[in-house]
Amino acid sequence: MARFEVNGKSVEGVDLLRRRHWTARLDFWPFLALYALWLLLAVPALDFTDALVILGVLSASHILAFLFTAWSVDFRAFVGHSKVKDIHAANACKVIPAKFLGSKEIVPLHIQKTVASSSTSGETEEIYFDFRKQRFFYSAEKDNFFKLRYPTKDLFGHYIKGTGYGTEAKINTAMDKWGRNIFEYPQPTFQKLMKEQCMEPFFVFQVFCVGLWCLDEYWYYSLFTLFMLFLFESTMAKNRLKTLTELRRVKVDNQIVLTYRCGKWVKISGTELLPGDIVSIGRSPSGEDRSVPADMLLLAGSAIVNEAILTGESTPQWKVSVAGRGPDEMLSIKRDKNHILFGGTKILQHTPDKSVNLRAPDGGCVAFVLRTGFETSQGKLMRTILFSTERVTSFPE
Repeated sequence: MARFEVNGKSVEGVDLLRRRHWTARLDFWPFLALYALWLLLAVPALDFTDALVILGVLSASHILAFLFTAWSVDFRAFVGHSKVKDIHAANACKVIPAKFLGSKEIVPLHIQKTVASSSTSGETEEIYFDFRKQRFFYSAEKDNFFKLRYPTKDLFGHYIKGTGYGTEAKINTAMDKWGRNIFEYPQPTFQKLMKEQCMEPFFVFQVFCVGLWCLDEYWYYSLFTLFMLFLFESTMAKNRLKTLTELRRVKVDNQIVLTYRCGKWVKISGTELLPGDIVSIGRSPSGEDRSVPADMLLLAGSAIVNEAILTGESTPQWKVSVAGRGPDEMLSIKRDKNHILFGGTKILQHTPDKSVNLRAPDGGCVAFVLRTGFETSQGKLMRTILFSTERVTSFPE
């Protein structure tokens, strides 16, 4: 089966899978048949000790098969899934990330049908999967997956002429497409983290050695070693839980932002911003530190910002508007950083531009929202912390 290509730097390819029923899993019915053969053939023909040894070998093999599903994504896909060619027959996919960007994962494949607009007939179908807080859609024309696009590679003229969302229907459509501007990820429990730690290969090897030592006269030493193993692993799990708890405190600033929607300036929370919004951004009148809630292109005005949270540099950066750029020039995030206010940075000072037609009533700089949520510069930093590091055990290999 050909591997699907992905138009994205973080993913190399995708294999389509279909989950097997639990009775059809390769770690269930073959062992069930072996246990039945042991009961029908080995027990009547052999003495109790030999039959017990055979049962022990079968049980150890079954346990190893279960452990390998946790250690190897490829083995888990082989045991619990079957490969398919038709994307409509798949309900999961194995995602192969690019080199040095983590390990493979099996994620659900979603097929969503929506009622088409009045201009078209029938239903539209969206096929997508979520991988590490990024969404990838299937393109039937190109027969591959592509990452959810944000308005970051348009002409400057497109941004300068932007007037935000004109109707509630467009706002709802954009909300369904990009979601809320938040950092949302599940908080694991101590029990789940402890289970992951205890299923690491080296920990299982240590427990196996303890079992062997218990067969000798060193059983008291073995029990103490087992106690220390669980103590060390619980410490590692506790530290991981503490780190993730601290990470959850990093949130998008839910400040009230003046946004131009439906032909007028309205106040909304920073967590409700959408790519394509026209907003007023600047330093708080009370002098309080305010973080930029999303990545924005400065259309009018200038600002001095502190980008230490992203770059570690304490030197303030001066940001200017795109007023001097040609309308036929293409925006580049890397090249045009001096026009962009990145999410998470703090505005130290701002100067509005009173010569533009679309002026903010609160005297802030006018900006075009480019990216929200985990796609912002701060969100990419969060994804790096969350997903690019492997689990750590107290007994590294």
